[in-house]
Amino acid sequence: MADTRFHDDTARRRYQLLAGDDEVGFIEYDLIGDTSILIKHTEVRPDREGQGLGSQLLEEALAHVRQQGRTVVPICPYALAYIRRNAQHHALVHEDLRRTL
Repeated sequence: MADTRFHDDTARRRYQLLAGDDEVGFIEYDLIGDTSILIKHTEVRPDREGQGLGSQLLEEALAHVRQQGRTVVPICPYALAYIRRNAQHHALVHEDLRRTL
């Protein structure tokens, strides 16, 4: 959406989707060594649900991971389901987990 921007809050290990200064969605993550990111939880503010913001946030986060040359370990049910439905992201999943897609 035009009124949002992606931000990686590295101190809090949180990808954010911001509208102005307000957080409208976030992904909590942990780093696994230097090579992977564990996607733990994805959430969109209840008053902003149904607007495609979760998908937008995940797309931006996956693009960020790809730019860093990392892989993902999606334990968040939303992130896992999204990646399963979008084959272009399968290669980003840590190789030990790809067969579960």
